[in-house]
Amino acid sequence: MQDQTSPPQERLTQLRLDRAVASTHLQRYWLELILGSVVIGLLGYSSLSGSYRFDGKSLLYSSAISYLLCFALTSFFLNRQGAKFLDRFFISTLSMLSGIVIFEIVYHYGFGISQVQLVSDFTYFGNAFSDGFFPLIWYLLIFASLFIGRKYMHFNKSLAFLCVIGGVIMFLWIGSNYPQAFSPPWVATYLPIYYTFHVSYSSPSMILQYAKFYNSVAKVIAVIPAFFFNKKPRSSFSY
Repeated sequence: MQDQTSPPQERLTQLRLDRAVASTHLQRYWLELILGSVVIGLLGYSSLSGSYRFDGKSLLYSSAISYLLCFALTSFFLNRQGAKFLDRFFISTLSMLSGIVIFEIVYHYGFGISQVQLVSDFTYFGNAFSDGFFPLIWYLLIFASLFIGRKYMHFNKSLAFLCVIGGVIMFLWIGSNYPQAFSPPWVATYLPIYYTFHVSYSSPSMILQYAKFYNSVAKVIAVIPAFFFNKKPRSSFSY
């Protein structure tokens, strides 16, 4: 009799343990789950509706998705390491801001860079674009502030892979004449690198399509800071 009832009891015990673990994870990762759901919702809506920008706004759907994803992933990685809520919140905010400025730096210098321009940008301490200057110093300071969480950081393969992917996407974008969704749509023609792939644009609408595509997928660069924190928790830590 004991042998016949033992397997069902073991399955019942395992089911209770699985439910307890699931409940624990829901309580622990509630913020990340909410943000993940928002990201999935925005991604689904923008894909199904074909929307590029929020109505009447300059914010792109791809920007909102990548920035929220950077915050959520950073929070998840920190939570996995046992960081306190306030630490997770502030470091995740810095990570998201770092993702924004990294993309802006890469995007800005995709239009070309010279030694004179770089020196000017490094010596410009204004707080806005002015006379062609770019607030590089402030952007680098924002990125550097991310390293207050360095004890949670670890160089890892996923970080390196994402950096490579971001670099490849930017090379493809720039080598395809760096199309932009300006009004009217615009392509770069003043440097040889922009003709790397010899893309022939037949109409402004084609330029616009390429611009929207590259601008959207290149936003993966804004997620890179989160993967600085993709560090495995100590084996002694218990969920």
